[in-house]
Amino acid sequence: MSAPFTFAIALTPRANARDWARVEALLDLTLASLRAQTDPDWRALLAVHDRPRIAVPDPRVELVAVDWPVTPPGPHNDDSGRKKHRLSDIVRDRGGGFLMILDADDWVDRDIVAAARATVGEAHVGALVEDGLALDFATLRAAPLPHPALEGLPFHRFCGSCGVALIRPGAGPEIRRDPFAVLRSHHRWVEVAAEHGAALARLPVSGAYLVNTGENHSDLHGPHADWRRGFVARVNAVGARLDARGAARFGQDLAALQVAADRFGPR
Repeated sequence: MSAPFTFAIALTPRANARDWARVEALLDLTLASLRAQTDPDWRALLAVHDRPRIAVPDPRVELVAVDWPVTPPGPHNDDSGRKKHRLSDIVRDRGGGFLMILDADDWVDRDIVAAARATVGEAHVGALVEDGLALDFATLRAAPLPHPALEGLPFHRFCGSCGVALIRPGAGPEIRRDPFAVLRSHHRWVEVAAEHGAALARLPVSGAYLVNTGENHSDLHGPHADWRRGFVARVNAVGARLDARGAARFGQDLAALQVAADRFGPR
């Protein structure tokens, strides 16, 4: 399917960042994985309170300024959710197409745009990435997902950067008009789609879930922060050092990645 493809990224406010330079560095790595796409026909919408420095400007990346007041981070990361819904509305209002919500510190497989266009058909409301890795940004040790020591659950149960929705303005059921609004939490896309009798494709690509970045909301706030610390420890225990081939799959240069980890990785 040749519909437009949009990545939607919500950036934390500068006032809520522990290290704004680290936020910008992580965003640069995320954008590097977009620039490496084998199908270059994509756009990215970045919802911001503050304009970030972007190391490699790209005309496909559009900043969307939001105007609500900055509030302290809470357990449910309401600011991020509000920004993501704003971006989803923009995609709908511009005619729809593929929408992938992407956290500002995660990476995508170099083939994800091409895979979505090749895999998602008329019968589907979207698609999921089920396999991938969890990567400790501080140590660059990565563990595959699923893994028996990490609950044995698929990638999409851990990482929000896992789903591609196909927005069809004017379609009949809401789940086809705006799947993102109906499917909501990535943890339950499979179950909610089944409840609505809707089909999801499985994307034949990997995902990259970055943890221990020092800026990820789930590492620092909310009801699962303690669990996340244990998860990071298990990733390091069962994982292996990321190699150049693994980094390249997500558009990353391993030497440059090591420089970023040495400078910005939490200690």
